[in-house]
Amino acid sequence: MLNTTSMFITFHGRLEDSVRAFYEGLAEDEGYGEARRLFLELARENGKHKEMVLRTYREVISDAFEGGFPLTGLDEKDYSLNTDVTQELSLTETLKGAIKLEETVKKFCEDAAASTKGLMPDVPQAFEWVARRKVRRIEKMKSRS
Repeated sequence: MLNTTSMFITFHGRLEDSVRAFYEGLAEDEGYGEARRLFLELARENGKHKEMVLRTYREVISDAFEGGFPLTGLDEKDYSLNTDVTQELSLTETLKGAIKLEETVKKFCEDAAASTKGLMPDVPQAFEWVARRKVRRIEKMKSRS
């Protein structure tokens, strides 16, 4: 159970790292042709998303901030990712899987933002920013499938 801000931040970083590795693997597969550039772009953005949330957290962290606010716990199991890449999948099927990954991370960011609303606004705003970016990424992939 995730029930502190630092746990939210750490878990978010692991989600972004997993999705980034997924996209990097797809970008290396020549079978995806032009879509390889999209996957590489998405992988780079995952690093930016992770860094944005982490940087915001570091800017506002204090002992009172971490210990003084009870958070609604989030269960890691609700945000599990399937990053298995199967060579037999078509681009359309691969994009559907990628969209599911993005939707899962988006949901975590929305839930983390809601859970941290009682804190200074910076951390929830960072999670909301990433969630909005995920919506754009989902739309970009849907337009290609």
